[in-house]
Amino acid sequence: MAAAAQKSTPTPKPTAVVCDDDPMSRRLMTTVLEQVGYEVVGRVDNAMGAIQAATMSQPDVMLLDLVLPNMSGEDAIPAIRAAAPDCTIVICSAHDASSAVRNGAALVVAKGALNELEKVLKAIKTRVKK
Repeated sequence: MAAAAQKSTPTPKPTAVVCDDDPMSRRLMTTVLEQVGYEVVGRVDNAMGAIQAATMSQPDVMLLDLVLPNMSGEDAIPAIRAAAPDCTIVICSAHDASSAVRNGAALVVAKGALNELEKVLKAIKTRVKK
């Protein structure tokens, strides 16, 4: 009798949320995330949306712009950390983000530096255990 075929269950992908008020930036960041092997579970355009997405989806990674309408990304970091303590927050901004790191962001990548963003996401992905 032939050996039973082995069924392998696919490994779940790490999850991510993208928060940027610029639609083109959201699309670019989503593309990079998906190419690296993340499942994008949220795309939002403001800090309150980022907090809600963190609460609802408990993402492994959040790409967060600093300059957002109504509330800055930096001001949202404590609430995101409280809502999703295991989430790695990566600031993607053209502005100085040094204080965001002091407030709980893990890393900063210059907005538009897609190769650097890809490297950072690959490094984070190796640490995420699903």
